[in-house]
Amino acid sequence: MANSEERFTVLYEQHYDAVERYVRRRIEAAAVRDVVAEVFLVAWRRLPEVPADALPWLYGTARRTLANEVRGAGRRAALTARAAGHGGFSSGDHADDVAGRVSVTAALARLSGTDAEALRLVAWEGLTLRQAARAAGCSLPAFAMRLHRARARLRQALDGTPAHLTTLRGEPT
Repeated sequence: MANSEERFTVLYEQHYDAVERYVRRRIEAAAVRDVVAEVFLVAWRRLPEVPADALPWLYGTARRTLANEVRGAGRRAALTARAAGHGGFSSGDHADDVAGRVSVTAALARLSGTDAEALRLVAWEGLTLRQAARAAGCSLPAFAMRLHRARARLRQALDGTPAHLTTLRGEPT
């Protein structure tokens, strides 16, 4: 294990700056550190597979990690747009877009963890119902019902339904 740690430490010290520059040229600054950390996590987990000339391998890993990050950002943006469309927002200017995103974020935060996860699996992760059910550890019919209820609760949260008529963390009262 000490040999693996030493090899990884050398790999990290020699190539961190190059990998960071590679990533920085391809993605917004806020996500650079997370992507680089993910690249080196993959390198640690697959250390026996890392060739002696590691930089091209690290660049390939960074490319795939960046692709995952871009897909995830796209799914998050699509979910925000779809959820904002359910709230009856009309975006005449940038402030309306920001308000819509804040409303969706606040509504998602008020949902139970189960509801939010069901929405995220389908909208952000792009899973089919069958795949999402498997990821959630339940049957397809159970997940379909869970998703249906989560969407209804999200709509209620976005529409501003009074709390005494509905509870976002459970069944309607």
